[in-house]
Amino acid sequence: MVRGISISIENGRRIIKGLGYYGKKNIRDLKEVVKSSAKKYGDAVGFKFKNKDNKIVTKTYKEFDEDIDALGTALISRGLKDSHIAIISENRYEWAVCYYSVVNGTGVVVPLDRNLPSNEVRNLIDRGKIEGIFYSGDFHPMMIEIAKVNNTIRYFICMDDYSVAGNADKRFVSLGTLMEEGKSLLQSGDKSFVEAPIDRNKMSMLLFTSGTTSTSKGVMLSHANITSNIAGVAASVYAGIGDVHLSLLPLHHTYENTLGMSHMIYRGVCIAYCQGIKHIAQNIKEFGVTILIAVPAIFEAIYKRLNDGIKKSGKEKLVNALIKVSEALRFVKIDLRRKLFKSIFDQLGPKLRLGICGAAPLNPEIIKGFDKFGLRILEGYGLTETSPLVSGNNDFVNKPGTVGYPIAGVEVAIDSPDENGAGEIITRGESVMLGYYENPEATAEVIDKDGWFRTGDVGIIDESGTMKITGRVKSMIVLSNGKKAFPEEYEELLKNLPAVKESFVWGNQSSNGEVQVCAKLVIDKEKLQQETGHIPSEEELALHYDAAIREINKTMPQYKIIRYFVITFEDLVKTTTLKIKRSVEYEKIRTILEKTGLEMRKASGRVIDTLINQNKSAVETNN
Repeated sequence: MVRGISISIENGRRIIKGLGYYGKKNIRDLKEVVKSSAKKYGDAVGFKFKNKDNKIVTKTYKEFDEDIDALGTALISRGLKDSHIAIISENRYEWAVCYYSVVNGTGVVVPLDRNLPSNEVRNLIDRGKIEGIFYSGDFHPMMIEIAKVNNTIRYFICMDDYSVAGNADKRFVSLGTLMEEGKSLLQSGDKSFVEAPIDRNKMSMLLFTSGTTSTSKGVMLSHANITSNIAGVAASVYAGIGDVHLSLLPLHHTYENTLGMSHMIYRGVCIAYCQGIKHIAQNIKEFGVTILIAVPAIFEAIYKRLNDGIKKSGKEKLVNALIKVSEALRFVKIDLRRKLFKSIFDQLGPKLRLGICGAAPLNPEIIKGFDKFGLRILEGYGLTETSPLVSGNNDFVNKPGTVGYPIAGVEVAIDSPDENGAGEIITRGESVMLGYYENPEATAEVIDKDGWFRTGDVGIIDESGTMKITGRVKSMIVLSNGKKAFPEEYEELLKNLPAVKESFVWGNQSSNGEVQVCAKLVIDKEKLQQETGHIPSEEELALHYDAAIREINKTMPQYKIIRYFVITFEDLVKTTTLKIKRSVEYEKIRTILEKTGLEMRKASGRVIDTLINQNKSAVETNN
């Protein structure tokens, strides 16, 4: 048995089960998370944020617990017991208070993506059977418009008092008003919320997956789902009193919701609310951040800024020399990284010690690069349907390029592996969702009678039990010889090419029926100009990237090579969680080829933006 996991065989499948390292503790529900933290950590600062005057405000765990009880009591007194209540807002302290005031005794919470347009918010309100909605002041105009056409929402609750002043619609109420109501009710002996029983196995959270309202699914999660995941994470990665986490990723997503909020509260970590993407560097330093949970783009930007700073300072040779010294000392178990690179951390964030990355693959070289300076980056893997974490690197095992071991209490296996050991990842455990809301058919498609959830992701588990994600089942390219290829494999290689910001790879069927691997390269104009001193012509670009792709092709079997490519300066279409909308991108390419009468072999190497302009009349004629 490998430490941290157990390996067994069931029905011919090799099953890896996470055991953890610190011992997995049972957590009954989220009410226990809040109450036990208030008792353990009491007057410790649990939250930090900036007010309108740009001053740092703090809230203790005791104040947090009291605010939740007051708001929850007011909600029940207003007749919202057992209702579905939505939240739409930027990350802030009030978001957390609203969330727990619903799930810990009132009803079902429905976090909504703050980046959705008004029509999609309206549709999700209908689909989620929403009777109350918390929102921040920025969404007040949207709520006024929704109120005109929606009669099912009983209360529109604004987190910012100024937004509801003078509103004639009595359904609009401020959060402050409800808080005061709740405090008075508690003082008079109302215990309707405080003593409300929690059914840990009942749906308490309804989260919609990314996508349009017609394709998004409502994921039903329970207290048991979330608390099992919290306990699994806590058993593998240490966080505790003295740590400060920067809440940056959107709280409507389980990644931040479970790991960055509930898990942090359970461990007594202080949550600092980021003021926005532009303020990350400043907030890391002024809040004294020690833990950063983010997506690859954030870590890539920080790493680039770090290296650019070293180059501009003229100390690149010195830093490289210190790295060699540091690595030699580490070989003999002497770790002086934080001392040797103190000046770098003074700029990066003096207390920053841990980064957790998910949502998409992070270049292993960036993980290794940060490690040389003394910052540990742990890459993990999860889905909304699994509350979310399935596996991750941890305090004891960190293999860049993999997503580590299953967290404690979670099992993973590879279904029907091919000759290379790759197949669909399936997972089982208490973190797996209850099902899709009002969609038993879709639930039955992904959860079998034995409780195995089909993730839709393809991966490999090596001999030591470490898992690596290789692609998505839906995006899989089946080549003419029956062999399989995955766009994600190619996209990882292509993004390492000079000035390539991102890429999209698909399987294109030619006129003779052959399936060809093709790519769309998104070029960063600014970076290209920095590297070349000018913007190359289309012919120069075609020759440059053709040569680069030929080098990549040399590392592959002939049947898997990239046959053709096109170039664009326009970003790919993505979901609000920054995943490529592959169906949309494929349709864009297909439509352009169809309307211009070109095949990929003729369009290859062309700047597709130019291609569209050159064939504008043809496109317009066909519209």
